[in-house]
Amino acid sequence: MLKMNLANKLTLIRLFMVPVFVIVFNIYGVDSVIPAVIFALTAATDFLDGHIARSRNLITTFGKFMDPLVDKVLTQAGFIVLVGAGMIPAWPMIIIIFRELLIDGLRMLAASRNITIAASIYGKLKTTSQMITIILYLLSGQLTFVPTYVYSIFLYLSVILTIISGLDYLTKNIEVLDLDNI
Repeated sequence: MLKMNLANKLTLIRLFMVPVFVIVFNIYGVDSVIPAVIFALTAATDFLDGHIARSRNLITTFGKFMDPLVDKVLTQAGFIVLVGAGMIPAWPMIIIIFRELLIDGLRMLAASRNITIAASIYGKLKTTSQMITIILYLLSGQLTFVPTYVYSIFLYLSVILTIISGLDYLTKNIEVLDLDNI
């Protein structure tokens, strides 16, 4: 039987909640608060599992790998349903996917050389801003008093933090690319 600590269990719960969120969004859209609540509670497990892992010294290789991967699955699912619903344009999603694939490739290359690229503050800010942006858009049917430019500000902030965090990872880990041996 597979034994898993609480932090890693929360990461897996977050992963399994992604299809639940997508299904619920497809049923209710932004006409209900339910998709936003599911997404927000699921996103909250990211902060909770990290806190538990650090405070109880439960940091594992599985957690280091799966936690950021599951964050990407959740946020990309959130943005994809918003693009599909016509609520946001596709270009921010393209930038986000490009950054995620680039940094995941960098992490895989680093891992092949036994180098671990830890999450940076910019990566954490990026993920947090993306989660907040998605939640705001999911609540837009309820928050009719909020001017539409507010949503755009959060979306642009998420894209800017996505770019900054990507550049931060690249510049701090450029040696992993081994550009001298191309």
